[in-house]
Amino acid sequence: MALFSWEPGRLKNPLYWLSAVSATCLIVLTLTGAVLALWYEPAPERAYGSMVYIQRYVHFGDLLLALHHWATHLLLVSIILHLLRVFYMGTYRGRMGTAWVTSALFLVVAVLFVFSGYLLRWDELGYWSVRVTASIVGYTPLVGRGLENFILGGGDITSRTLARFYLWHIGILPLAALLLLGYHYYLINKRKIYWAEVGVGFIVLGFLVMYSVLQPFALGPEPSPELQTTLKPIWLFLWLYSIERSLPPGLNFLNILILLALLAFVTFLPYLDRGDDPRWRLRVAVPLLAVLLLLSLVGYLWDAPLK
Repeated sequence: MALFSWEPGRLKNPLYWLSAVSATCLIVLTLTGAVLALWYEPAPERAYGSMVYIQRYVHFGDLLLALHHWATHLLLVSIILHLLRVFYMGTYRGRMGTAWVTSALFLVVAVLFVFSGYLLRWDELGYWSVRVTASIVGYTPLVGRGLENFILGGGDITSRTLARFYLWHIGILPLAALLLLGYHYYLINKRKIYWAEVGVGFIVLGFLVMYSVLQPFALGPEPSPELQTTLKPIWLFLWLYSIERSLPPGLNFLNILILLALLAFVTFLPYLDRGDDPRWRLRVAVPLLAVLLLLSLVGYLWDAPLK
């Protein structure tokens, strides 16, 4: 049986190419991450210096950092669009329910890639993003302090924290992504690579290279004892930022509960959807997406100082 094949019927809908976009991003992330790991030093006193060294002195180091950065964001976009396509078509029910769960969990893994990678850059943005997120988790009643200590490996960001995040970023999360992707392909019975997917992959690679040249990786200053600027999350969580800005400081942990509730709802949607009328999906999805987009816009425009 040939590994590569054509399937002309599926090529008419570009949304079917999203899996090729995700696969290309994973390949780019794996290759660039492997090269960057040769030069990166996961120690607080040397991490920032190694980032500067990669950016300035390693051949194509700046391009590698930018490719790694933007491929992560494109991976998030492709997974979300893939989930929206499957949701709209209603093909996540029945025997394909488990495939949907693997896709949702893969999105979680991709977000954890971003979260762990932010600390590895060891600049002000990365350092304080992790510190603020961990402190918000720490507000959760009963389990907050334990979760914060688990994330940081203690009460503060130390060399132990950086070592943990490095292990997660280059070891545990890639293994989880590989297992989820392999199981997902097994569930959807994917046994061939279509030449069109290869072509899409090269187009995505070309786009990433061009965009990385036009928008290089921006390494901020070294972490300071006090946050000097307003800290905002990445575009995916701007809606949570709006909610967090609106809550009293003692209720910041509700952000985490809202996020977990949304993730649980999305993950187990195949087992919650028992209706036969496909129009309910539009009645649920359109208002929810509209609210999330509106909150994201507010979060993008909101320039209030941190509480």
